[in-house]
Amino acid sequence: MQEMLDRPAKTTEYVGDTAKDYRTGKPHSITITGYGQQDYPELKERYYQKLRQIQQEIAFLESFLDQVTDPQTRDILRLYYVNGLTQEQIAEELGYDARTIRRKIKIFWENVR
Repeated sequence: MQEMLDRPAKTTEYVGDTAKDYRTGKPHSITITGYGQQDYPELKERYYQKLRQIQQEIAFLESFLDQVTDPQTRDILRLYYVNGLTQEQIAEELGYDARTIRRKIKIFWENVR
């Protein structure tokens, strides 16, 4: 899937334009580039395919996390893998030491294997 998103569109319509940007108070030229109207349907389809794949992965992850029996470990894993918090942020939020968070994650993965 990643290869499909990374490869350039089949057509070579890549368009560009210039405009004046006044955000700094003085006008300066900026360049705007992107894919043309011809490539839009293919890019839109690739976007929706990727979106469906991500939704499936999220559903799998949520069902996996729901099977974790220890509620503290489940909360830690959800904060770490779903919400993207660091172990230090999780420790601060839940009132644990960061070493406790690291240990719980490590023990969980050792038991899963």
